[in-house]
Order: sequence, then C-alpha cells, then structure tokens
Amino acid sequence: MADEEVEGGSTEHFRAPRANTAVVFMSAARYSGSTLLGVMLGAHPSIFYAGEANKIWYFGDPSVPLKNRVCKLCGPGCAVWGNLRVANGEDLYEMLSRRTRRPIVFDSTKGINRVRPQLAALQGVVPLHLIVLTRDGRAVVNSDLRKWPETSAHDHAAAWVVRMREVEELASRWPGAVHRLRYEELASRPESMLRALADFLGVAFDPAMLDPWDSDQHPIGGNPGPLLLFSRERAKVVVNPKEKTCDWYGSHPSGIVLDLRWRREMNADALAVFEAVAGETNRAYAWEDPVE
Repeated sequence: MADEEVEGGSTEHFRAPRANTAVVFMSAARYSGSTLLGVMLGAHPSIFYAGEANKIWYFGDPSVPLKNRVCKLCGPGCAVWGNLRVANGEDLYEMLSRRTRRPIVFDSTKGINRVRPQLAALQGVVPLHLIVLTRDGRAVVNSDLRKWPETSAHDHAAAWVVRMREVEELASRWPGAVHRLRYEELASRPESMLRALADFLGVAFDPAMLDPWDSDQHPIGGNPGPLLLFSRERAKVVVNPKEKTCDWYGSHPSGIVLDLRWRREMNADALAVFEAVAGETNRAYAWEDPVE
C-alpha cells in the first residue's frame, strides 16, 4: 500500500491495482497430462504456469531433494523462483503475477488437502477456476507400474479409484468455474481443446500454445518427462529423470503426441486386475479411439 499527497496537504491511502486477476487450479490423478497441459497454457503471454506451487514450502530445506525445491528448467538461479520466499499470510499468486507480468497463474498442485488452504485465502479476492483433467485409468496405472513395479496392480488400481473420487469431490464443491478436459482429446485435437480452454479463461487463443517448447517457462514440481522437450540437456541436470524416461522422450518428436503405451505394456493379468478393481469407475474415463 502506498501513501500519496493530495491537494490540501492531507494523505490518502491508495492500494495498487491487483496484478493477479485469476488463479487456475487442477483436479487430476497423477500421470494424467497435467505437465503437458501446463506448458501449453504457460506459452500464452497472459498465463504463468507455476507447476506444483505448493512446493514453495520446500524451498530452503536441504533435506528435500533439489528437484522438488527449484525450477525444473532453470535450477536454483531461476529468475522467478530463485530468491522467492513466501511468509505466512502473503499472496503467492500476486507475487508471481508481479514477477512475471502475467495476470493469470496456473497452479497444477493436486489433492484437496493441498489446495484447500489456498482456496480459503483467495475466495472472494480473485476469480478461481478449476480444470478437471482426466485420463483412462489404465494409462495411469500403467505409468504407476512402470515407476513403482514393487507395488501390485491391485493396489495401484485401488489408489486410482480413491483419487478419482477426490477429483470429482473437489469439482462438485468448487466455488468458481469448472472446465472438464480429457488428456486424450487434448493430445489428439490440441487446437480445438486449447481454444475452448482459452474461452474458459477469458483470453484469446495464441498459436504458441501448440508449440510451447521454445517458450520461457519456470515450473516447479510436475512430471519431468515433458520438460525434457524444452532443453533436454539442461533439464536432465535439474530433473534427473530415470533412464526409461530419457529413452522415451529422447526419441519423442517436438509436437504433441498421444501416449497410449499402456495398450502394449500392460499384460493380460494386470488388465484383468484393473477391470476387477477399477473397471466400473473407469467407464466414465475410458478412451476408445473415435471413428473417423
């Protein structure tokens, strides 16, 4: 708040206009394409993709792995996050909009308990939007099995069912506007899906969103894979992805590609277990190739 002298010698208080005009949150299971969506939105000149902004609370804690407390593309010297510290009661989203000069902040933090404190602080202050991003549960469980093969397909499928209940619960209680999006449609028809999202957010569609890999971005958290498409060598240093991730994205074209690896990677036993545990829940999210 700044003080200004006015005619007559009296002083009145003027509040600077709010730089942050909207905050966009995410409701999704992991491995549902939130990082891909984030960088696509973050290529828009009015939107800052923060990544999983709740990880700001890890900053300055050396016991937390470096990749979870720095910008995934810049590392510790990031111009946005490098020296950013947020005290209790401070508005992170206003700080980010002022630093980046982008009025809309997209926070892909997932989980009701992680988002609830931000909602309480922001409600009535700034418009709150929610994107519900879904993906065929078989693809999600396949990614889980690839990363955590020591956990059974049954347990991964059961965890996905619980997560999707939380996703839908958050959407049903959201205090602002809600937009639903399927990962498979985003990857198959990116322009039409992004145009609809731009309308939802009240901004004009920008073609840069279709090819975000050269844009200036600074996410924290999130899936390291898509970030390797920005600057593969630089991102590897910060993100430290697994060898399988490097292999997949090392041969990945720069465009948007629909990832249906689960169809060839999930064996019959895992598919049968998934169907028994999560098949009914997945009816609403299952992806069948559209007939041309």
